[in-house]
Amino acid sequence: MRIHLDPDGGRLLRLWITCRPALAVVLGCVAVLTALAPQAGARNATEVVREVQRRYDSTRDYSAEFHQTTEYRTLNRSISGRGSFYFSRPGKMLWRYEEPAGQFVLSDGRHLYFYQPAERQVIKTAVRGAFRSDLPLSFLLGIGKLERDFRAELLEGSADGHRLRLIPRRANTGLREIILTADAERYDIRQVRIEDGGGNLWTFGFENIRRGVVLDPSVFRLKVPQGVDIVEFGS
Repeated sequence: MRIHLDPDGGRLLRLWITCRPALAVVLGCVAVLTALAPQAGARNATEVVREVQRRYDSTRDYSAEFHQTTEYRTLNRSISGRGSFYFSRPGKMLWRYEEPAGQFVLSDGRHLYFYQPAERQVIKTAVRGAFRSDLPLSFLLGIGKLERDFRAELLEGSADGHRLRLIPRRANTGLREIILTADAERYDIRQVRIEDGGGNLWTFGFENIRRGVVLDPSVFRLKVPQGVDIVEFGS
């Protein structure tokens, strides 16, 4: 069964998503810059950001395992999750959770789908309509540029790794900063920490990174569990 909500519902969904792990998942896509090639001369933030952008622009397919911790400071609550991530340009992604079991966030390039088994509903909305001002998602879709959209600061650069702080250049994004941690040998992104305007934190760690894999297009097709409704916002 499909349930349609009017455009006001779309705005409510944007607010709803902001307070749910779905936004953290999308923000976490910033971390999926993957396997940066070694650059001997990259000693400052500008050089690192440019190499990140160049490497990401050349990435077509990508998969990894992730673990996630979400700290809702405004609610004094912390939750965790883990699973597998799949990405294919342009703008297709799947976050398949093992914990919480069965949960997923899927983008087919046009629509975003969010499923929590306990709710017995798949939430569907147009990708750009739901996240029109979301900088990380614009980067994922290939329309954003890190150097243009963020001010960057290199917090640490050593043989043990590199930490980069990204601060949005625009106001009213709802995002305070992103901290990326990359290993020093190949500049693989191993961790990303996102802080929103309310001080809530999302931390993602990535392992078993597989870059350049050829993903079957069926990975990004919606498969609705039996007996589950699709709730459409602003479609």
